[in-house]
Amino acid sequence: MKKYIKSIILTVASFSLLLSCQSELDHFNENPNSPISTTPTLLLSAMEVSTFSTHTTGLIRTSNIFDQHLAGTSVGQLVDIQRYIVTEQDVNNEWNTLYGTTLMNGYILNRDFAMRYPYYNGIGQVLTAINLGYATDLWGDIPYDEAFRADEGNKMPKYNTQQEIYQRLQTTLDDAIINFKKPASSNISVPGSDDYIFNGDTQKWIQIAYVLKARYALRLSQVDTDASQKALEYILASGISSNADDANTFFTGTSNGLNQWYAFNKSRENYLKAGAYFVNSLKNNSDPRLSFAVAKDKNGNYTGNAANDLDTATSSYIGSSFASAASSIGLVTYAEAKFIEAEAKFRLGQDAKPALEDAVAASVLKITGTVVTSDFLNSITAHIDLEGIIQQKYIALFLTMEPYNDYRRTGFPVLVPNQSSNTKLIPVRLPTPSDERQYNLNATVVSNLTTNVWWDKN
Repeated sequence: MKKYIKSIILTVASFSLLLSCQSELDHFNENPNSPISTTPTLLLSAMEVSTFSTHTTGLIRTSNIFDQHLAGTSVGQLVDIQRYIVTEQDVNNEWNTLYGTTLMNGYILNRDFAMRYPYYNGIGQVLTAINLGYATDLWGDIPYDEAFRADEGNKMPKYNTQQEIYQRLQTTLDDAIINFKKPASSNISVPGSDDYIFNGDTQKWIQIAYVLKARYALRLSQVDTDASQKALEYILASGISSNADDANTFFTGTSNGLNQWYAFNKSRENYLKAGAYFVNSLKNNSDPRLSFAVAKDKNGNYTGNAANDLDTATSSYIGSSFASAASSIGLVTYAEAKFIEAEAKFRLGQDAKPALEDAVAASVLKITGTVVTSDFLNSITAHIDLEGIIQQKYIALFLTMEPYNDYRRTGFPVLVPNQSSNTKLIPVRLPTPSDERQYNLNATVVSNLTTNVWWDKN
């Protein structure tokens, strides 16, 4: 347990942990319920820092290679992901960071501080929903109800089905909203600067909780006939109204707090490039986001690698809006909310154009810092259909996991898989980590990357 507390403190005190492989974080689940001395401040800050890391490292790299925003090259190990090869050993660190760091901290916040610190607990619940969503969307069935009972002798927790996890996501977010609506006087102390995202602004956290409820409702569009109506109701309930309401990662830009896309390219230059499909989607429409989302290549042009191009190392990398030393990346944003609204309205037979226009305008403003022109906005919203909505969302939510989830859920955008891969099929999941297969007899073990998760019926 001393190692656990030491690790929490190190996570908060030093953003340099974001640059490591985080092997020291892999053992957070060791006897978590021993008597400890920690605080909501430490737990919250550790949750946020580890969430920033997860949102800008391995899981997002992999999903963005699969959906062709990015491309791995033969210069480094990312070429295997480009060839659709991900082994059960490859995903142990990501799994252990989610469970041993972020979700564990959220569990302790809820267990030890729920009654006296509802605002801290509420933020922890929202962050839990974000990270639990990452886990289930990539692995399907995962442990949750029994995941943190090592002190009771349960070191092999049973897995919840993905359907059950989606129920837990909604109830967790409902509980967070209830906590945020409690009076400030119900808290012994309230979050402030230890909340790197909103400085303790509970109204903004309520907005994000509702947008997440909408995200997860719409994710079930293939298995829930009421998904669109639920998603629309949650978006309207959120009251989110501008980019100022976005929940973003926070990086200081100093040596121990670098944006991870920037840091990755500095330490592993040419391992990763922009994907040709993404670059060409911007170029073909004279998109004003091009020069901000994509850096110029070595010849001064904007180029990307095709899915079957494993060797080109002279093409473009990620642009300055996303990969400068202190760039923030959206976790849950107003633009995403408006895309959800547009899709939900389209599916319900309502007018989706205003929401789509708002979504694109918000994305252009966030990425470029300038207001979108009416000519550009009119050109890409002249015809409204599901493919067009998802295509614009694909561009706007660059470097998040949502476009990969949308691709599996809708089949858009229409991507050509790497034909030089063994499967010639874009993976639709990650394999069960070897640590789980070997040490948890209750694990739901899946090794085939083309096995759909429950909500993916394509």
